[in-house]
Amino acid sequence: MTLIHRWLTIVGGRPVGVIAIQENNSRSPNNRNRCKIRLFAYPPAPTANMEPLRVAPVLGGWRIMPKQLTQYRIFIASPSGLDAERKCFQSTLQRFTIKRSEPRKVLFHPVMWEQTIGGVGRPQALINEDLKQCDYAVFVLHDRWGSSLGGPYTSGFEEEFALTEELYKANKIRNIALFFKAVGPRQMRDPGPQLMAVLFFKKRIEEEKIYLFNSYDGIDQFAETLEEYLESWLRNHENLASGTSADGLVSNAVATVAGAGTALAVALPGFAYWIAEANGLLKADPPDHAGAAFCAAKAIDAAGSDLEWAESRTLLAYVQYSIGKLDEAFIGFASIAERFVRATDIVRSTYCLVSLVNTGGTLHALGRSAEAIAAYDDLLSRFGSASEEPLRGVIAKARSFRDHLRES
Repeated sequence: MTLIHRWLTIVGGRPVGVIAIQENNSRSPNNRNRCKIRLFAYPPAPTANMEPLRVAPVLGGWRIMPKQLTQYRIFIASPSGLDAERKCFQSTLQRFTIKRSEPRKVLFHPVMWEQTIGGVGRPQALINEDLKQCDYAVFVLHDRWGSSLGGPYTSGFEEEFALTEELYKANKIRNIALFFKAVGPRQMRDPGPQLMAVLFFKKRIEEEKIYLFNSYDGIDQFAETLEEYLESWLRNHENLASGTSADGLVSNAVATVAGAGTALAVALPGFAYWIAEANGLLKADPPDHAGAAFCAAKAIDAAGSDLEWAESRTLLAYVQYSIGKLDEAFIGFASIAERFVRATDIVRSTYCLVSLVNTGGTLHALGRSAEAIAAYDDLLSRFGSASEEPLRGVIAKARSFRDHLRES
């Protein structure tokens, strides 16, 4: 994360330039650009979008009007053949920054291998150093995997993703966005080694269930989804700044008290943070299902008890159901029911009962209505005589769902 301090300089009552000091607050020993000072000539008449936040006292005829901005660096990785996506990535960040984030004191800066300054050493190593200074990373794949650049990795893309995983696990990068461009059926019938490598990687991502990914057909859909990520990351920044929540995925992230000269360390988030974020993203207008699923998965990892696990697992399954991932939702609901099937306390029994009802509903959505009716019958035979009030309401819903399926 980079702080940018910008001053509008006025001499003789007329603005003549802008002084910008770019300060990278990373404590990494590899940080080559800790501070940059730039002077920009100012046009003869001030423009509307350069209006300062406040006016400081006049010092020697110079009036200094400070505006502090926070810059987030976003790295994009992709093999060859995705030039349109790379150009779209850059233009989308610029457009979003101008229209949405800069008025809210945030800049999103694209970091691309095309901008890497040459030097001594392996070119990929220089790109890796730029990646280490980033706050977010975007990975895009289609039908090519790339070629080996030396070392243990099969491509530069694989090396960049491995490094990003290390940075993420070390809390030095905030989030990873994965995009897979749709491949036509003709290519799928005869994929070849390049596409096969992409498909193996995608399968690994699906099986590990650590990172969410997005599939897209065209460049407009890619741009739209990328903007959704930017909006989510902007909202996370504002939550951190307001103190309502903390992103906390970067080890050196600090909340600076303006004018106090001190910094407050942000604690790494735990279960309470992730579950609150997931619920908040679901309640957004429109709901951010991708963000909610990510936060729910992190809440599962951070759960400190079986009840915390059940709460976050239920939420993730609900999100999966909402976005049409019915098989995954079914597995989630069924795992909760199985875990608490022998519970005797009211809380765990309620989780079990609710999950059984949701399992039946998911079976129906999958077109397996007969199995759904059988699931409701089994549920009612086991819990139908329960007298506890929290259970009675759920049982009534299960009976209503079953009767509706029988009549349809």
